[in-house]
Amino acid sequence: MSCCYLVRHAQTTWNGENRIQGHADPPLSPLGCEQAERLASYFADRSIGALYTSGLARSLHTAQAIARKTKLTPRIEPALAEIHLGIWEGLTPEEVDARFHGAYQQWHLAPSQVTIPGAEPLEQFRIRVRTAVTQIWEAHRDGEMVIVSHGGVIAALLADCLGADYDHLLRKLCLDNAGVSAIDCRTTPPCVLWINATHHLANHR
Repeated sequence: MSCCYLVRHAQTTWNGENRIQGHADPPLSPLGCEQAERLASYFADRSIGALYTSGLARSLHTAQAIARKTKLTPRIEPALAEIHLGIWEGLTPEEVDARFHGAYQQWHLAPSQVTIPGAEPLEQFRIRVRTAVTQIWEAHRDGEMVIVSHGGVIAALLADCLGADYDHLLRKLCLDNAGVSAIDCRTTPPCVLWINATHHLANHR
């Protein structure tokens, strides 16, 4: 089986403050550093053949922890970055709603129907993610690989694999920091094996 593990980066300082990140680049929090080490232990005894990450610090630092245990060199793929969320980045949902007339609540209900000033168009984001991951899968047709990325990226991939409406899936999906999802990417369409495993984090979520 060609298995792709999709890992959401460990917790950042902004995750702890519930701030919107997008392309902003806050560091891992102390809890996030511990989560990254627990992820590393989770993958240490698996036969991982390739490790990919976005270039954003939170993803890269999570991947580097995994690299130390797996002896792999993280391959940086910029197209795995989170969606750019324009002028919302750095704000909390409450601040967005207060400044932009309830726009975050509207986005939460139907992301595709909300235009964020300065943000990346949603369909453009999905195409870049789909293209990048398809190329990674083509390069590793056998064996296991890890992609460390972001919640929006993983949700976009899962929506594609499940043939699901992205707006609906994004509202219903829980993707924790340092959670692991898995896809069998040999099948057509790729088969989702599991979503958001967090048992490796024990009481440290």
